[in-house]
Amino acid sequence: MNYTDKEIACRECGGRFVFTAGEQAFYASKGFINEPTRCPAQRRARKHGVPLPPGPCQYDVSGAGVVAPTVADSDESTVPRRVPRKPYAGPMPSDPVSARVLRIDPAGRFLFARVEPEGFDVYVHHSLFRDAGIREGDRVRLLVEASDRGPRARSLWVES
Repeated sequence: MNYTDKEIACRECGGRFVFTAGEQAFYASKGFINEPTRCPAQRRARKHGVPLPPGPCQYDVSGAGVVAPTVADSDESTVPRRVPRKPYAGPMPSDPVSARVLRIDPAGRFLFARVEPEGFDVYVHHSLFRDAGIREGDRVRLLVEASDRGPRARSLWVES
């Protein structure tokens, strides 16, 4: 089936966004029958529990599709943003390293910890910390391994 880009009005903010042909093909391959009703910024905000200010989100609805959305008249701290980073290309430490918990996923599925003093971030799956009572800012020791997405923890211990 041939798909064409569609412009859709967001039911939350009233702004318009592009539902691309590629997204439509993906939806069809997954068996989804309904089109999205929220723009990408509203979907992301809803997923992360971040309230966005009233009013339409700002998009580039040219042929390029949706680009990194910004929210008009918003406080910078309320808009979730991903900071582009270079992947860690240094050697993986073979011994446990000290790290500080940077961010814990609101749903508790994962956290990121920054290895000190090397300064790279490590992904930690919830199975390693869910019963440890860890909070953001806590110090931990990690045994780190390489993965296709970057450094990840193989083991975790809470430092006293």
